[in-house]
Amino acid sequence: MKLKNIGFILSLVVAAIPLYVSFLGYLPPSVGGMFFIFLTAAGLWIFEIIPGHATSILIILSEILLFSNPGKWEFLKPYSGAEKPSPPGVFLASLADSAVVLFLGSFALAKACVKVGVDRWLANHVLPYFGTSPKYVLLGLMCITALISLWMSNTATASLMIALVFPLLMVLDTKEKFRKAILIGIPFAANLGGIGTPIGSPPNVIAFANLKNHGYGEFISFGSWMLVAVPLLLILLFAAWFWLLRAFPASPGLQLSLRYETVSGEGSERRLRFVLLGFLLTVVFWLTESFHGVPAGVVALFPLFLFTASGILESNDLRSLEWDVLILVAGGIALGTGIEKSGAGVWFGELIGKQAGPGESLWVLGIFFSIGLFLSTFLSNTATANLLVPLALPVATLLLPGNESYAIQLVLGSALGASLAMSLPVSTPPNAVAYAVGGFEIKDMARVGVKIGIFGLILVLLGFLIFQ
Repeated sequence: MKLKNIGFILSLVVAAIPLYVSFLGYLPPSVGGMFFIFLTAAGLWIFEIIPGHATSILIILSEILLFSNPGKWEFLKPYSGAEKPSPPGVFLASLADSAVVLFLGSFALAKACVKVGVDRWLANHVLPYFGTSPKYVLLGLMCITALISLWMSNTATASLMIALVFPLLMVLDTKEKFRKAILIGIPFAANLGGIGTPIGSPPNVIAFANLKNHGYGEFISFGSWMLVAVPLLLILLFAAWFWLLRAFPASPGLQLSLRYETVSGEGSERRLRFVLLGFLLTVVFWLTESFHGVPAGVVALFPLFLFTASGILESNDLRSLEWDVLILVAGGIALGTGIEKSGAGVWFGELIGKQAGPGESLWVLGIFFSIGLFLSTFLSNTATANLLVPLALPVATLLLPGNESYAIQLVLGSALGASLAMSLPVSTPPNAVAYAVGGFEIKDMARVGVKIGIFGLILVLLGFLIFQ
């Protein structure tokens, strides 16, 4: 029997414990049922028995059967509670949550940008300002990568940028240490860029959705997220750049120059300008949500309509969007809904509250961040965020009641911990993309990736002490 199958069987045994405890009467049935779903999902995600998006579908289906009980089966009535059960639409809504639509709009925006060559246009207009010195060329590449990754999938960003620098990698001698700095710097910049906006990575979307769905919408917006995350991103980006230069310095006298051909064809320039204008307008609407009041998820429909109506995105482009990621994100939102409706969140929050008083809120933040960092080093950061974020909110609510700032910080800390794990090729898809190219060893990536994760933890805890 394969090791992962053994691991999954053990996780199922662990998942059955809450059910057994609830059967003995020491735990409310709905709480026991929810933790059974939660732990089963954790086992499926960790051991990858089935695709991640299939696990999300199983979560939604299980919650409907257990807590809605549409068939009115007698043996399931204890799990749906004495009061009126939640209708199935409560759990199905996660598939059409505004955060999922927000992510869908960002996918459409990214697809249009790639199709008309915005990445090459940006490289041609930004890289020349960084000169030909290797260290500044690396900084330019990392800045462009992070900038693109703010608005589109960090995996796609890493793939695009590695493709752009591939001619340069072919010219550089294989013994040149600086090649490693470029190959590792691009995925790291893509990972870091992903923390800057709510649409930058799936953990962000999961955190953003859970905060919105639990009444924190007035305290967190697209713009306020960036006010917190972009300074952190910039500090970590420059730290990563510095550590990469220290670890993999360029040979004396090495000079680099990069120039890319833009997308050609009839009307290509006009299409490029049209997409740039649509991109700019979308970003402006996202950043000014507090002024016009239109939610970010609704704004995301604008580029989706604009680029499909204009013909820039065709049917094949829509079919190629990352629908599996959207369903995976929906699973995390559904977990949050189930934890709330079943009462599992209150139970878990009270359990943690007994162990840690309000004076230990800093350590709880550090623990959630560290768990996210550790788990995400070895498994999907989306799966990690799916597991941690729904538990963070009830803990924050019961640890510091009425403190919206701490609730937001604990949720963001959980998401950031999942996003800043980049020590190994398996930690993030951008890391895997770069490692597949070859040219460096796992220890080379870990050499800088571990520092970024630890430094990120320190910055998050310092931010809590300063702004609490």
